[in-house]
Formats: sequence, structure tokens, C-alpha cells
Amino acid sequence: FVTCLRVADIVAGKYFEVWGIEMSVGTVAFPIAFLLTDIVNEYYGQSGARLMTAIGMSMLVIGFGIITAARFMPVAALSPIPQPAFDAVFGLSARLFGASLMAYLISQVLDIYTFHVVKRLTASRHLWLRAIGSTALSQIIDTIFVNFGANVGLRPFGDIASITLDSYLYKLAVAVALTPLCYLAHEIITRRMGIQPVPHDARGAGIPT
Repeated sequence: FVTCLRVADIVAGKYFEVWGIEMSVGTVAFPIAFLLTDIVNEYYGQSGARLMTAIGMSMLVIGFGIITAARFMPVAALSPIPQPAFDAVFGLSARLFGASLMAYLISQVLDIYTFHVVKRLTASRHLWLRAIGSTALSQIIDTIFVNFGANVGLRPFGDIASITLDSYLYKLAVAVALTPLCYLAHEIITRRMGIQPVPHDARGAGIPT
């Protein structure tokens, strides 16, 4: 989970284009983090998922501090990577950090809450519905915050809106495509590891021992 967050944050400054659709390469890793959130949410409840969210946020802050320190350290004359090239890649982190951190917190909290609302309404049936539904709702916030935070003032509004929509649709498609992995994880964790999901009527469930 932390690896997906950090990698997505670090590589987010590069954009790729396929079939005329443009988006950040950070979108490749980030949907996996939401899949893992749903799995932890299913078995360790809201408190377990919130603990993982807090750990992820802490690692983002620490990573940002290390990158910032690295940028301001004096560059050696024979450094294989010159300062301008280093700043070109990692300098975007400062611009993105505030927006991405806020987007991460809001979207994670929304994802965790929505997952349990759907689970309660469906009495723990339809795992696919709570997994896809929670991601679909939470990613609206995340995608808007990150793309506008990264590009406002640098690109036309129409381009940003197009990238935001394409990124959201991509994340939604990946969430649907990864749904079988939710069922596979459910099978492995429940049947082979003997860990039972948190009941749908358990409010504020903690981490089982």
C-alpha cells in the first residue's frame, strides 16, 4: 500500500498518451492502493483501514521531507545527474504535495465510509458493489484535486478537465478490472488463512487479534 502511494506520488510528473488519451503515469499505481484499502476494510474494519491511511500519510510526509532535503543539498561538480535535471523531476513534488495529500485524506476517508455503508445496506453481500462503488465515489475527489493542483496555471482549463475525466474513467475501469482480485483475496484470507470479515453491523470495528 505504501509502495503504491509513494511510487504514484514520485512519478506523477510524467504524462503518457495512448489513443489520444493523456494522463499521469501516477494513475498506474494508485488504483492498487484503493484495492488494498478495500481488502483491509473488509477484514479489519474502519479503524484498521484508517490506521493504514494514517501510516500512508506519514510515509508521504516523510518521503516529501527527504526529497526536499535532497533537492537543496549542494550538487557535486561530477554528479551524474545535474541539479536542473533533478529539480525538473522532483521539483514538481512541492507543487503537488499539498493537493495530493489533501486529496489522499479526503478520498481515503470517503472510500472507507462508503465501503461500510454499502456493506451494511447489502448485509455483506455483493462484494463487487462495495469495492467498485466506494472507489468510484472517492476517486472523483482524488482525481479532481490532483490534476487541477498539478496543472492550474500551466495548462488551459479545457486540457485539465479532459485529463481529469480521462484519468477518472481509467481509474474506474481499473477498479472494475481488479474486482476479481478482491474475490481471490477474500477466498485466500477467509478460507485458507481463517480470518473472517468484519460483520456488516459492526460499527467502529477494531483490528482483530
